[in-house]
Amino acid sequence: MERGDPVVGVAVLVVVVLAASGPPTGVDVSTAEPRFSDGDAVGTATVDETALAVTPGRFGSDFAYLRIPTATVTVGSVTERPRLLYVVSVPGLDIKRTASAVVTGPGRYTLTIDAVALAADTGAGGHGVTMTVRVQSFSAERSLYRANTSVEVPG
Repeated sequence: MERGDPVVGVAVLVVVVLAASGPPTGVDVSTAEPRFSDGDAVGTATVDETALAVTPGRFGSDFAYLRIPTATVTVGSVTERPRLLYVVSVPGLDIKRTASAVVTGPGRYTLTIDAVALAADTGAGGHGVTMTVRVQSFSAERSLYRANTSVEVPG
């Protein structure tokens, strides 16, 4: 028995998967997050500002890392599909990071931002930080939390 060309086999497999997951079948194989739209959510947000810190890198790394605390949002009611947007900005270090989640119903949502490596030549000193959590949709935008604080880069 002769084996077929593996390239042809892979091409046939790709065509079958594309055909099976296309619009006519209604099967969605994507891993995309749900999209936000209009709507609003009522809730409260908390961020442990004391967890904001610059720490040395691990395993002998020469880089320090900005550790950003997680935002926790408790949603009591929601209409349609707004999103939660967590923004942390440190202009003095040229850092702006975001995390978002589509609100699909009442409950608790956590918004996490990964640690950010600082340039090796980052000077010591204090830097202003703004942290905000907002509800955002096509028709509305409302702030749930806003804090201005600072972070110290050790020398």
